[in-house]
Amino acid sequence: MRYEQHNLDGQGNRRTQVYDMPRKPMTQPGAAGMMDYWGAVTDVPCPCCHGGTIRWAEAGYVPGYRICDTCGRHFLARGNAIAPALLRVGTRRSKSGILV
Repeated sequence: MRYEQHNLDGQGNRRTQVYDMPRKPMTQPGAAGMMDYWGAVTDVPCPCCHGGTIRWAEAGYVPGYRICDTCGRHFLARGNAIAPALLRVGTRRSKSGILV
């Protein structure tokens, strides 16, 4: 994980957690050597809790939105097939009121 400055909500640049994701080769015949960007940022292990899976969650959000099905953290898919990444967006409070 690293930090970068991103303007994700139109309110100016903010310090953002960036998780570089491993590349994923395409599995389709004839696609040898090509990388699958969406496969690298969808249905993959959560980089935060390591126990959940990052799921597609664009419905009601924006293109590229992903949510972990275990810890509930929200991400935006960024990068490209060679350098896929997930940007952590928002904060959420646990039942104890502590930001996670």
